[in-house]
Amino acid sequence: MSSSVRPIRGFRAFTLIELLVVIAIIAVLIALLLPAVQAAREAARRAQCTNNLKQIGLGLHNYHSTYDVFPMAANGAIAIIDAGVGHGAGVLVYLLSNIEQQSLFNAFNMNQQAVLGAIADYTVVNSTVFLSSVSAYLCPSDTGSATFKYGTNYGCSYGPQYNTLSPIKSTAGAGLGLFAAQVCYGVKDCTDGSSNTLAFGEQLIGDNTPATTNGAESYNCQNWPTGSNGGQGSGIDQIMPLAIANLNKYITTCNNLRKSTTNQDNSIGSYWAAGRATHGPMVNELLTPNSPNQDCYSFSQSTGIKTMRSRHPGGVNSLFGDGSVKFVKNSINQQTWWGLGTKAGGEVISADAF
Repeated sequence: MSSSVRPIRGFRAFTLIELLVVIAIIAVLIALLLPAVQAAREAARRAQCTNNLKQIGLGLHNYHSTYDVFPMAANGAIAIIDAGVGHGAGVLVYLLSNIEQQSLFNAFNMNQQAVLGAIADYTVVNSTVFLSSVSAYLCPSDTGSATFKYGTNYGCSYGPQYNTLSPIKSTAGAGLGLFAAQVCYGVKDCTDGSSNTLAFGEQLIGDNTPATTNGAESYNCQNWPTGSNGGQGSGIDQIMPLAIANLNKYITTCNNLRKSTTNQDNSIGSYWAAGRATHGPMVNELLTPNSPNQDCYSFSQSTGIKTMRSRHPGGVNSLFGDGSVKFVKNSINQQTWWGLGTKAGGEVISADAF
């Protein structure tokens, strides 16, 4: 009986060109997929940021239902022990018990409200609180919180003006925004309508890295062009649109400083509990969202261009006086932006204007 031997067929391997083609196809697919993944992640971060502002809005209205006003932006008088402006608690401290942070609120000594800048013997009493991280006060799109874990990406709006203290210093143009230092306002003060009045907006947190520019820097020791009060501006010489000439001069000065990184401050928004404009939770509407112009200040406690800024493409999340959160585009008209910043300016703003 004869037997036949079946020949063994050899396996054909991929050629180098075929492997390169497969790798190229995979690379193209990854390149097409990666932006979609990044966009999805940013959409999720932006949604979380929106939810944070909604929570702050609920806290504001819970506070308002109790006291018939919103909390002040900053308390400058700390009992009798340290009356320095900007040394006391900021607006987000007063909201703690209304955003499910009762334990932090209970730990804060309201009779000795020393926070940033106050005498060290007094700040130590509240250091555990103001050096705590509060997730509801941080936007996941901004990496600044990795440097300042006790910072915040949300600031209360004090309007299209340079000085948060103008309600104290002058009756002319006093208190344009919904919030001010040492003064409380409520819904009853929003004659423009609470739905047309900015309450809170996004801000960036500094990276604590000198001589760099990532958009979260400010420049210090720059006096406002005119007015008394030690270069801090006062009255109508520092509110918009009356002081537009002063603002344009100030913008030029600040932009020139950016070129050399002179007097750069990289700790903006670094303390959520602070009752001060630059390093605490405050914003204004002198410049439109994410403006290409540079922020500056002359007195860190109570002055500055503190522009709403975010890492979201195209604009910023903004909380309005009625508790609604809207995404305001960078392209918003400047006059409209100033109008949204005032609570009783008499501007007529249509719903499709922003």
